[in-house]
Amino acid sequence: MGLEKAGNKQKVGCWLLIILCFFGFALPLPAQDEQDLGRIQDLITRTKQQLSKAKKQETSVLDALLTAQQELDHSEQELERLDQQLQRVQQGITNLTQELVKVEQELERLNKLRRDREDQYNRRLVAVYKYGPLSYLEIMVAAESVADLISKFEMVAHFLRADAQVIKEVTGIKREITSQQQTLQAKKEDLEKQQATVVALEQAAAQERKLNAVLVQRAEKELTKVQQDRKRFETALDELEATSREIEAEIKRRQQQAALGTGKMIWPLATKGRISSPFGNRMHPILKENRFHSGMDIAVPSGTEVRAADRGKVLISGWNGGYGYYIAIDHGNGLSTAYAHNSRLLVKEGDLVAQGQAIAKSGSTGLSTGPHLHFEVRKEGVPIDPADYLP
Repeated sequence: MGLEKAGNKQKVGCWLLIILCFFGFALPLPAQDEQDLGRIQDLITRTKQQLSKAKKQETSVLDALLTAQQELDHSEQELERLDQQLQRVQQGITNLTQELVKVEQELERLNKLRRDREDQYNRRLVAVYKYGPLSYLEIMVAAESVADLISKFEMVAHFLRADAQVIKEVTGIKREITSQQQTLQAKKEDLEKQQATVVALEQAAAQERKLNAVLVQRAEKELTKVQQDRKRFETALDELEATSREIEAEIKRRQQQAALGTGKMIWPLATKGRISSPFGNRMHPILKENRFHSGMDIAVPSGTEVRAADRGKVLISGWNGGYGYYIAIDHGNGLSTAYAHNSRLLVKEGDLVAQGQAIAKSGSTGLSTGPHLHFEVRKEGVPIDPADYLP
């Protein structure tokens, strides 16, 4: 028992030191168990308060972490959306660039065709103006008939008109393609502006994501700390409550021990009195038959103070048939005493009484022929001679 108590005090000391570190207040050195219990119960109250604060702080940090995590998720989603948008814009720029290359190639082809037709047309015009009369004379001479002559003139005119028409058509197509080129170039420039905007937004989102990641990291670090504090408080509280229960059990055990008798009884009355009927077989004074007398009758005046022969716990205090007003006290180790025929009872069931404490006033209640105390001693419930225990 000594080693167990020493262990308890050692645990108390350890947890007192831990709580001292947490709360920052000084504690007196351990003394009696009751004092230790009082200090521990005070520490339990304070630890519960600190644990409650730690739990509230943990909830607050968890909420902050959840918010930061949601913001981080939103930033990552926004960054991913912007990245996809940037890819679409860049793809659009690539596509437009390819279209512009094709348009430029087509313009180059049409320019070459136009130049060729213009050159051909110009050559024919030059030939007509330069060699016009001769050519017409040659055509007239070479003509086999008027119809042939007209046909040849119409053929020359047809070629000139055809060349002019081709030049006109090529010029129109070129104008359309040039317009298309300008439109595509404008779209490309617009996409390039969008690209610059998306890149700027993406950089801002990346910065926001970085900031939110830092907030999440800080919240996680803070959460780890407050969770560790909470666990320490919970551990401290568990140990303190366990130690409190051990000390309470020890106090209860000591109280129970204190309630046990010494085994050495004193005279159960304030005065000596006279033994009017000893323990053993006798002729019953009222029933007039030979009966076993389970106790000792001590003749004293009514109202004499009846005292507990030894310390113990009151088992019965009340009316008990032929015993009249009756008290029974448990002294532990299977030993008990009984006090009968009292006129008044001074203790109640469950009371702890000290050796020599006044517990009743003598009388003549129940089956009694006169004022006296009927005193019994029982071992494991079996009556034994009180004379063996009394001085």
